[in-house]
Amino acid sequence: MCPCLEQELVERYVGGLCSASERHAVEEHLSSCESCRSHVTSIRARVSPADDPGSVPTVCETSQRTDRPEYRLRTRIIPDALDPHSEPGSAVLPESAFEGYRIVEELPRGGQAIVYKAIHLATNTHVAIKVLLPTLLASRRARYYFEREAELISSLDHPNIVGIHDSGILHNQYFFVMHYVEGCSLDRYVQGRDLSQRDRVVLFNKVCSAVSYAHQQGIIHRDLKCGNVLVDARGEPHILDFGLAKVVGMSERAGHDAVATMTGQWAGTLSTMSPEQAAGNPKRLDIRTDVYSLGVILYCMMTGRYPYEVTGSTIDVLRRIQEHEPVKPRKLNRKLDSDMEAILLTALEKDPERRYQSVADLRSDLESWLQGMPIRVKSVSTAYLVRKIISRHRYASAVVALLLVIVLSFTYISLYLHVSAMRARHESQAITEQWTQSVGDHSVFAGSIAFTYFLQLWHEGHVGAATWSASNLPANSKERKAAVFLLDPAPLKQKESAFRGAFAEDSRWFVEFIVGEQHRADGNSEEAMRAYRRSYESLAQASSAAMSRGDQWLARNVAANLYELAGDEGRGTERPRVGEKLR
Repeated sequence: MCPCLEQELVERYVGGLCSASERHAVEEHLSSCESCRSHVTSIRARVSPADDPGSVPTVCETSQRTDRPEYRLRTRIIPDALDPHSEPGSAVLPESAFEGYRIVEELPRGGQAIVYKAIHLATNTHVAIKVLLPTLLASRRARYYFEREAELISSLDHPNIVGIHDSGILHNQYFFVMHYVEGCSLDRYVQGRDLSQRDRVVLFNKVCSAVSYAHQQGIIHRDLKCGNVLVDARGEPHILDFGLAKVVGMSERAGHDAVATMTGQWAGTLSTMSPEQAAGNPKRLDIRTDVYSLGVILYCMMTGRYPYEVTGSTIDVLRRIQEHEPVKPRKLNRKLDSDMEAILLTALEKDPERRYQSVADLRSDLESWLQGMPIRVKSVSTAYLVRKIISRHRYASAVVALLLVIVLSFTYISLYLHVSAMRARHESQAITEQWTQSVGDHSVFAGSIAFTYFLQLWHEGHVGAATWSASNLPANSKERKAAVFLLDPAPLKQKESAFRGAFAEDSRWFVEFIVGEQHRADGNSEEAMRAYRRSYESLAQASSAAMSRGDQWLARNVAANLYELAGDEGRGTERPRVGEKLR
């Protein structure tokens, strides 16, 4: 006895996805296997409700219940043109099978229908005729979805959505006539052409425009994939196959079985299925389901791969869709920037609440990316905004940057010159002060030397020469006052008091020195020596650093005079130096 059929083969047979050879083999096995026949019957019972009149509403009833008159498209019954004795599952049609159309060839067959390329005889234009597979005619659900697809497409008027021209029933086979697109699928179009990232986004943005339009009409596609988008020779995409589409609000009015899959089952294509579709929960499906599928399509267009592995058993793929995070796009294509990666990952969020809330939001960020503007899904920082502005306005930014460099350079040079000028001014002032002080010191020193010369002339009795020398001393200087004091012939006691009162306390050493000079000239050596000692002690208490060069010169004279007057008592000792106290 042959082994029973595999579950996957049974599901494909019930869904009409088997090839002719597989279908023949399955039916031959079913004729001899009661277990498999029961299994097929149970699967059909789950997929198709009982054929009672109230189980699935007709298209006309659905249109009335949803109050959407734009969906009404009369289905006409065409007289039989086929051989009534032909097998129900035959896909061979004569060229004149459809009134007003001539069949040219059969196009690649889908899982639900056969598509023929035909010529509309009245206009001599190519059209595509979609015919429900004979194996699905027994299913009210399949017939309902097929008729409803025609209804939905007829209500949409968008240049990127394949339009419908006619529909009907021929030899109990449902069909409708669509606009024929001469082109290839979206993925083959992208692979066959060397499109830049920008060109791919522009192409994809047109697909988003069509899907957004369908959403505005209350229609959710639910089966978006590259194979359902055809690109013509002009590079214009066209969306087709609304067989699994859902009309927003219809399920509540037309009954749950009319428009949604049964709880726990799924519908759509695995490779682009959203996590909520993979979970088999139709209540969670909304426009964000299409956003996810669009994210998968864009991901494939930009990286050449799916966000996660889509091969293997159906259960494994469904689990990956719900649980596995997509591979970071920039790991697959290093040419992608961070903005495009953020757009892709946001569209592919597992949680619909964190996903783009509409295709319009996705388009908004795509258009911002195309224009070089900041996108909304990326955290906005000052550096990010500046970078985006610069990348968008490259030439203007270059000019502004050049002007900024010039302004900053001019400011730096001006500041440097100002600081240099201020430093030079301070240095010049310091030099001037130093020279002024130096000149003053030299002037004072010259005055001290001149005063020493005056003292020599005065001690030698050259009064006239001494008087002349005194007249050349600086006016109001202490040397000039001292010279006037010494030249005064009045006794010391009469003039000493006035002389001492003319000097401050810090000049006491000079006063004592001059008084000592007067005593020495008068021949009073003891008083002269006492005066010199008092002068020397004052000098010893003063700081030599605070004394001018002239005072230091005169101080040496004090020490020299004291040394001379000391006589034999002081000659055996070291000569006293200014700045040391006398012992």
